[in-house]
Amino acid sequence: MDLDTLPDETPVSCAFCGSREPDADVRTQERLGVQVAVCAACRERFAGANAPATKAPVIEEPRGLPPTLGQQSGAVFALVQRMARIAADRPYTEEECEHCGHLVHHYRDSAGADVGLAKESVLAVSVPADERWRVVADRAVTVAELEADDEYDEDDEDQVGARVRHAVVCPANPAPANPRLARMWNAHRTPPSPDH
Repeated sequence: MDLDTLPDETPVSCAFCGSREPDADVRTQERLGVQVAVCAACRERFAGANAPATKAPVIEEPRGLPPTLGQQSGAVFALVQRMARIAADRPYTEEECEHCGHLVHHYRDSAGADVGLAKESVLAVSVPADERWRVVADRAVTVAELEADDEYDEDDEDQVGARVRHAVVCPANPAPANPRLARMWNAHRTPPSPDH
């Protein structure tokens, strides 16, 4: 039987990519004693499989002396300066809670007072409106303030990005009644990972 076509004269498909187009040039080849249908593209792709192995490249040993302590210190100092610039550009300060160790983001509210928000953002609908905060124009604002402002539409409850005060979810305080806030409170009972 001719392996290039099946009994009903339909071309055999490539065993690797499944191509059976007339211009695919599917031909049978013997592979490990078995006749296999292979198209031109796969033959070309696998042509290097039978090529002799190339010699591994020689990796040269580094030349010269390692960087001096002064050069290393300069690089570290530049990195610290860059990190300080990034931190200065943030609209909040960040510190660990003395009770649970989790990060607290301190923003200013519209009156200029400090508001400590939990680092995590939550789905707005899962948080009661009186505990829901948003960060708008680098300020922490309550949903009531947002809805009173003519410039903003009403709070989108389907949006992630609502924030809550850290004091609400800190285990130093009683567990909140809201199930989502209670889960956050419970998660804060576990010390944060070192890379938090």
